[in-house]
Amino acid sequence: MKKVLIGLSWPYANGRLHIGGMASSLPADALARYHRMIGNDVSFITGSDCYGTPILVKAREEGITPTEIAEKYHALHSADFKRWGFSFDNYDKTISPRHNDFVKTFHTEMYESAKTSGLIYEKTAPQLYCDQCKSFLPDRYVEGTCPHCKHDAKGDSCDSCGKMLEPEELLTPRCILCNGTPKPREQTQMYIKLSALQDRIQKYFDERKDKWTHNAVGLTQRYLNEGLHDRAITRSIDWGVPVPIKGWDERRIYIWAENVLGYLSASEPEYLRGKDLLHYYVHGKDNIPFHAIILPALLMAHGGEYHLPDKIIASEYVNLNGQKISKSKGNLITAEELANTFDIDMIRYYFLRTVNDKRDSNFTIQDFINVVNGEVVNNFGNLVNRTLSFIKSKYDNKIPRTKKGNQIPTEYHELMVVGSTGKALSVVMDIVNAGNKYFADEKPWIEPEKSKEVIANVIDIISSTAYMLKPFMPTACEKIESWLSTDTLPEIDILFKRLEKETTING
Repeated sequence: MKKVLIGLSWPYANGRLHIGGMASSLPADALARYHRMIGNDVSFITGSDCYGTPILVKAREEGITPTEIAEKYHALHSADFKRWGFSFDNYDKTISPRHNDFVKTFHTEMYESAKTSGLIYEKTAPQLYCDQCKSFLPDRYVEGTCPHCKHDAKGDSCDSCGKMLEPEELLTPRCILCNGTPKPREQTQMYIKLSALQDRIQKYFDERKDKWTHNAVGLTQRYLNEGLHDRAITRSIDWGVPVPIKGWDERRIYIWAENVLGYLSASEPEYLRGKDLLHYYVHGKDNIPFHAIILPALLMAHGGEYHLPDKIIASEYVNLNGQKISKSKGNLITAEELANTFDIDMIRYYFLRTVNDKRDSNFTIQDFINVVNGEVVNNFGNLVNRTLSFIKSKYDNKIPRTKKGNQIPTEYHELMVVGSTGKALSVVMDIVNAGNKYFADEKPWIEPEKSKEVIANVIDIISSTAYMLKPFMPTACEKIESWLSTDTLPEIDILFKRLEKETTING
């Protein structure tokens, strides 16, 4: 038995969750459910990222405190994840005392370790200051032009070229609060010496990259090829975890050196150190550098006793109706809206089938309906209901059995272990297809009494595929398990109802 930590990226507590973020999160829940099924000890962790600049911006918009904003959206996020069937062992928040205490202890120990390693050092460098707002600006308070690709960029990264940035690097920087032009002022901050960790991170990456998603491998190798640059881990801001060093109490730990520690702060110690550990980190592609480079670097700088990430599972973006999801442009469907419209198992199946690590996917209502009707309703649902209805009408509810039991392909297990949930789902659906073909080819309705072995074989297929689909569609598969739990079939109902083509989203 392994102790398995599954860390899902922590969403900012500044707005409702949308289908893009939920879609890239679903593989984490499928993995957590799978590992519990096979007997592993799982810690499935995420929470609300409350110290980011987006929370400050939202607090200004709504005229309330950052803490009130964080608490409001933390509750809404928790409800959305629960509605979508996520099975967290702990859903925390970065403003919790537990997280703050852990982060301060971790940084204190890391600074102490650095006295020997030299991996943390002080440096005086410019930080953007807004004269109109009379404050230093955190990264997300600054927007401008990327110095590398010349596209619009945020203060911490460029979505167009994928570069990690510091706000001071932006061309034509702009304060998002007042539209003013911030100017650099000298500030002394603490830095992590990523340049000195380059070889260790390269070795760490080379040992694990064959089990990472395609996009995580490509982007991480690109960062390493370009060379890692030292980054500030403290900032002159008011909102965040205080730096736990005498004389530095007016500064805060930079959010990217704090929020990734949430996986550790929210887990019990036995999942973090020792043998027989397996760690997955699941997120969208924009979070790759923070889990593939930054988190390992912090753990190495701390001293190396914490278990490093094993598997990076990153998804490409989900577009909506052919365009990037955008709240400002109204091109958005919230997690709540989709859950109000469709069966959750259908939603989970669709995104776990379509979202991948190689190219952006495109969500449309019509594609959703076509995929669900074709694969969930007409394929899996049809196999289950036609078989059980046959047993009800021809065998007086007595379920024919074989002695084989569940037949689970090795390929399915191997794909789930490496985190290839979409490919594992395809393996299962191929078996469902074969089951439907077998039923049709054998024509048991012609001579029902002579076809009990055929139906018993189909029951095995249904039982096996329901077991394998349980991490993906838990509610429906638990219902199937209950139907097949005795030799006499109980009352059954339609597993999935066909979706109407004119279905619209409910607000």
